[in-house]
Amino acid sequence: MSFRAHRFICLIVFVLLLSCAGFAATPVTYLYLNSQPRDFIGQGQTLTFTPADGVFATSTSSNAVSASFHNSDYSQSWTLDFATPTSTRFAKGQYIGAQRTLVGSPTRPGVDVFGDGRGCDQVGGQFLVSDFALAPDGTVARLAIDFEQHCESFPPALYGSIRYNSSVSQVPRLGIGAVSTLKGNAGTSNAVATVALSSPSANPVTVQYLTTDNTALQNVDYQATTGTLTFPPGSTSQTIVVPILGDRLARGNKQFKLSLKTPTAALLGAASAMVLIRDPNVTMNALAMNFQSSDGTPVGQRYLITPSDGIFTTYTSANFVDIMVHNGDGWTLVFGGPSTTRILAGDYPNATGGPAPPGTPTIDVFGGPGYACNTLTGSFDVLKAGYSSPGVLQTFSADFAQRCDGSTTTLFGSVRFRSLLQQFSVTNAVITGPSAVFTVTLNPALANSVTVTFSTGDGTALAGSDYASTTTSLAFSPGMTEQTVSVPLLSSGNAPQKTFFGQLSSPSSAAVWISQGSATF
Repeated sequence: MSFRAHRFICLIVFVLLLSCAGFAATPVTYLYLNSQPRDFIGQGQTLTFTPADGVFATSTSSNAVSASFHNSDYSQSWTLDFATPTSTRFAKGQYIGAQRTLVGSPTRPGVDVFGDGRGCDQVGGQFLVSDFALAPDGTVARLAIDFEQHCESFPPALYGSIRYNSSVSQVPRLGIGAVSTLKGNAGTSNAVATVALSSPSANPVTVQYLTTDNTALQNVDYQATTGTLTFPPGSTSQTIVVPILGDRLARGNKQFKLSLKTPTAALLGAASAMVLIRDPNVTMNALAMNFQSSDGTPVGQRYLITPSDGIFTTYTSANFVDIMVHNGDGWTLVFGGPSTTRILAGDYPNATGGPAPPGTPTIDVFGGPGYACNTLTGSFDVLKAGYSSPGVLQTFSADFAQRCDGSTTTLFGSVRFRSLLQQFSVTNAVITGPSAVFTVTLNPALANSVTVTFSTGDGTALAGSDYASTTTSLAFSPGMTEQTVSVPLLSSGNAPQKTFFGQLSSPSSAAVWISQGSATF
């Protein structure tokens, strides 16, 4: 064989290997949009644009990339914005749970694809970055992103791909995104990880998964988990559930790795991700809130915001502490003392919205989906307050209650800044004979009596036919840390198994940390 023939055969083999690995033979630039019927942005169209059709441009910052296309008369003009959480640099990987860029939580990824005069107020979606490189001057040299976007939380999707000087081909790829979950004080709770397919496939797609240790250890912090996921044709999302082991030890936040392997009918795009387990028994930043009426019946949304959900910042003046939580909704909490001296630990009853009369404490909690008061009354109990010498807040812990505009509905809440949180949690149920037994914990034990409501909720198992609907108020006397709730099962030996849930609501004098446990039988 001649040298030239040998080199030609090697070149063919190299091209085939690139193709099998999902790479095109030469770098390409294009925008592909595949809009489902009733998708507002794409209007159900399938569109492809190349440099022959118009102009492509890109820009980038530390955690974001923007790409755009327009033709000569701007009758077709599209913009695609992608962002990673603000704490991370833009890089290759799978990004799950994306919100609209610029208005979502800074701890979550962002996506916003708009064009032809149409855009979304709210966005949900995911995207996979398979190729990203910067030129020496800081401009984008290569870019390959596949995305899925849902406008205003509606089911129809806009799928698409942007390629900019990239050799990554347009084929379905599997990716797993980073996860944050909560540790309980007993039993198990669920960490749920999402595996995404970059575009719908006409064929079933399978992939195997497994857990491996990092700072979190199997059988200490989590249960080792392996299995196989199947994506039916058209499906782009599946979940993995890993049991997290609870305890009352303050061992700090831990993490383990989830990995994908051996895919069929698709390639691996982002083959692994970390799962962060948040420990409730260490100092933290947290905001927990729930709306209740005077009789304790839930009437509104419950919030738990941790550093996985938003960024906490503080401001102090002579007698005020302000805590701002940027989680996409945006919450501000203002606490003012009755005098000009700093707020210290103590009970502050009969508080009003500012400006308060002399000798009266001030409270004002506002934000979220348009929650604000014209007039308000309330109270707050500062459990801990520490300052550095220049007046910078070092630690703060307060529980509060606020009523808006004379309403009997009360907003109860707890805010922590580098401080411990008193919290309720519910475990996954243990199936014992004809019953599902949930454990409800309180940690740490408190010197006063507190209550929380437990109730069941349907999943694939239905109340009345599969289990007995159960609602009860649990009272924890001083020093008590644990109670169980037994839910009667009405059917057994299900094939396939069925699941229902145990849920916590309406806490008094403590926050709800893990609000839902599952029972599978």
